[in-house]
Amino acid sequence: MKSFLMILILSSFLHGQDELKIFSFINDLDEKRFYSLQKEVSCPLCEGSSIAGSNAPIAFDIKIKIYEEILLGKSDEEILANLRNIFGEEVTYKPSFENNIFLWLLPFIFFLLILFAARIFLKKNDQKI
Repeated sequence: MKSFLMILILSSFLHGQDELKIFSFINDLDEKRFYSLQKEVSCPLCEGSSIAGSNAPIAFDIKIKIYEEILLGKSDEEILANLRNIFGEEVTYKPSFENNIFLWLLPFIFFLLILFAARIFLKKNDQKI
């Protein structure tokens, strides 16, 4: 039992070291961008999880894609746009404005409707008094 636990602990350290060796960066800014982009991209296989917390093979492939594009000098928006083109709009947690205008404007529409209803309600109460 002790040997099994030792193997399990050592394998977790080895797996973590492999990922660190694969994703080595020249500067800290690129590394920070890499890890922040991982949190913004959802895993296509895992439901409700970002690729940062996923061990799925597709999540690892997306991480490699992000890493390569950072090394090519692409901006965060270019990287996210490329991932949206490949995997669809659902791959990012922030929907684009162009494709979801109704969703972005819906809170403002509700707010205006509430103001309109409040005005009518207050106007009726003033007439009763």
